Amino acid sequence: MSKSLTLRYTPTEQDYAAVLRAFFWRRTETRISLVFLAIAFILVFGAIVSSGFKPSVFELVWLLFPPAFVLFVFVVQPRRMASQAGRNEQLTCEATWEVSEAGVEISSRFGATQMEWETFRKLVTTKDYYLLLSRSNKNAFRFLPRRAFTSPQQEDLFTELAAKYL
Repeated sequence: MSKSLTLRYTPTEQDYAAVLRAFFWRRTETRISLVFLAIAFILVFGAIVSSGFKPSVFELVWLLFPPAFVLFVFVVQPRRMASQAGRNEQLTCEATWEVSEAGVEISSRFGATQMEWETFRKLVTTKDYYLLLSRSNKNAFRFLPRRAFTSPQQEDLFTELAAKYL
């Protein structure tokens, strides 16, 4: 018997900002960058303390760079991209997801896109969203808000299908 479900939701600008933050946080490259920047911050801060709190311009730049990077990656960039998405009617109109054993079809009044499960590499689960990461482009993903599910059974069926094919 073929399993399928239909989900409908209207993405918001806040959705785009939240999923971008979640996506950036889960990227290995971001985490590695944060570790190196934290180490640099600690080393520079230690050098400033050991020199009697008389930092050079170079040290000040390195002291401010890690917090600026975090602010950019997790606040500025998601807000900027979400704002662009919010102005694009195709990205903020109601979307219908038809999820089945064949894959995922996402449709709106602007058209439809059929994607087989092989299109996706991985399902990432967050508190409020599911992100389907692209197999062919490590910077691409589709997201589905958990509020799109009208019952726990729908959500279970979705995760069951994703687990089976990913």
